[in-house]
Amino acid sequence: MNYEIVELQPFSGSEAKIYSLIPKGEDETLFEKFVVEYKAGFKNEVKDIIKTIYQIGHTTGARSSFFKQHEGKYGDFVCALFDVPEKNLRVYCIRFGMVAVILGGGGEKAEGVRAWQDDEKLSKEANQMIDYAKDILKRLDDGDLYWSKDKTELEGNLKNYDDE
Repeated sequence: MNYEIVELQPFSGSEAKIYSLIPKGEDETLFEKFVVEYKAGFKNEVKDIIKTIYQIGHTTGARSSFFKQHEGKYGDFVCALFDVPEKNLRVYCIRFGMVAVILGGGGEKAEGVRAWQDDEKLSKEANQMIDYAKDILKRLDDGDLYWSKDKTELEGNLKNYDDE
């Protein structure tokens, strides 16, 4: 997998660091692509998600109440961030306790869809985050990525390119 982990400065704060991923050869993060794709059709929901992300970084940290846990495989930290429970927009992410979130893409979980596996778009987005999580966790185990001394920031080689 070829990608870079980038901190989203406006959202990161004293309570949590907020990151996203840029696949190699692309200019936008997965989260930026999500916002662009859904801001016209789901303006208020996207605004609510952005407010929540800002709140996580600056006020509350990554409380479990903001996320639907266990969206991926056991132990991979993949979950879904949603605007409010009665809404259907989801952002898949990797949550590291209260201190860090890596945002990916997402989509609409339409009425009648029971699980992300039942929707082609959500399945693609969730599986992509599961793959990134697997790679990031391996890199943490290998020491290529590591936590800062105060355990609040990802450090090390934030670029994961095969040719470097």
